[in-house]
Amino acid sequence: MITGFEHSSPLSQRHNRRHWAIYELALLALCAALVIWQLFIPPSLGVADNGDFAKLIGRVCLGGEHPLFEYVGFEYSQVRTYCWDSGLFTSAALPLRLALAAGKAIVGGGRFDMRWLGAVYALLFLTAFHALQRLVRGLRATARLLAPAAALLVFGGASYVPWFNSFYFDTASYIFLSLTALTVLRVALQENVKTWEYLAALTCTLLLASSKSQHAALALLLIPCFWLRFGRVNFPRLPLRIAATVAIAAAATVMFSTAPAWYQTVNSYNAFFYQSLPHSPDPAADLAQFGMDRAMVRYAGKHAFLPDSPMQNPRQIEIFGHQLSVRNLTIYYLSHPRIAALVFRNALDEGSLQRVRMKIGKREYRLGNYEKSVGKPPEAQSHFLDFWSDLKAAAFGNRPLLYATYAAGLLTALWILILRQPAKPRARLIAMAATWTAMVALAAAVVMFDGIDTGRHLFLFNAMLDMTVCALLCFA
Repeated sequence: MITGFEHSSPLSQRHNRRHWAIYELALLALCAALVIWQLFIPPSLGVADNGDFAKLIGRVCLGGEHPLFEYVGFEYSQVRTYCWDSGLFTSAALPLRLALAAGKAIVGGGRFDMRWLGAVYALLFLTAFHALQRLVRGLRATARLLAPAAALLVFGGASYVPWFNSFYFDTASYIFLSLTALTVLRVALQENVKTWEYLAALTCTLLLASSKSQHAALALLLIPCFWLRFGRVNFPRLPLRIAATVAIAAAATVMFSTAPAWYQTVNSYNAFFYQSLPHSPDPAADLAQFGMDRAMVRYAGKHAFLPDSPMQNPRQIEIFGHQLSVRNLTIYYLSHPRIAALVFRNALDEGSLQRVRMKIGKREYRLGNYEKSVGKPPEAQSHFLDFWSDLKAAAFGNRPLLYATYAAGLLTALWILILRQPAKPRARLIAMAATWTAMVALAAAVVMFDGIDTGRHLFLFNAMLDMTVCALLCFA
């Protein structure tokens, strides 16, 4: 084992560096092989559409006839009749545009294979993995050896990789969050912060902020990381820090202000009618609190996508938009803590199942990973290199309180280990731990304002918990 270069000879240092370079290259090659195996070697894995794909691909006129929920479809056509602007601004359009350009240059236009997008996300994932390898070079040998290997085992299997072959905004959020966490950590922990490193962290943060409106607030929590110098001389000066703050705040503001009214209204409708009202002892009184007709109680326990839902009427969406604002829903939760706790418990119940998008009664609905032609049953999911997710599902599935305890325990352990670090980096690590804790809590809380598909919407929350596990290995 390497105990430190400072006491070794130059020859020994070169020998050790060569061994570490071989190890890093081998692990990166293994990571690439695992990703290629899942995304491109038949049967290719992906994540089935739940109806959200059009929100991204409609802007580039992509579409096709594919089964929802149960099976993946890879082949899409680019036809004017598929054009639709959802009005949702997202940085997920950037990887898609790049994939479209690559596909058009190599195989021509008119048709698009979603695996081109998978290739773009795969390259970004490999970039993030190599960034992790570079980040841990300054750690002790054991951590440098185990942390990237653990990250590969956790994130290199079927819980995460098939998402690259999908058009969900969440995939962009996950990739950009990974890159943001690593680049911001580099800025926070290095003694000498170069301008390009600072700008790289800022760019990744802006991509995260603009990936999905529900995740824009996560980027706002990162603003202090671009200010805290902790006595470092070589740190970007005040004008650049002000510019970074303005850019992040502007990106979040754009995401909040440009989200179409119907988008937030449908989410709030599901949170209130589908999730909250069934727990209310007096649903009619709760409706009156929002200024709604008491007769609307007949929609309690029903989501917005049913044929008889008032959300199918544009005029009703406009009316509900004023009544079910995020502010009003927040006030409702604060004034009804029991209902808020039950809604959050139900969300964690679905999240604890790891790869279940939603649960109704005893029925657990999943998003399939396979094409229909493979012959797998509907909603079939791959379990390739997925033992970590399977272990968590076995331990915490349908045990929301235990899952909440697990999440709190991970963060507590992170704080304990950070507080035991040497004095010099401790202050910076504490700042990062505070930021990360707030981000994890926010990623969990935001799901209360989107009451259906809760398990899928907690995808990023689950990813952040798994990132915390890898961080613990670095400090343990």
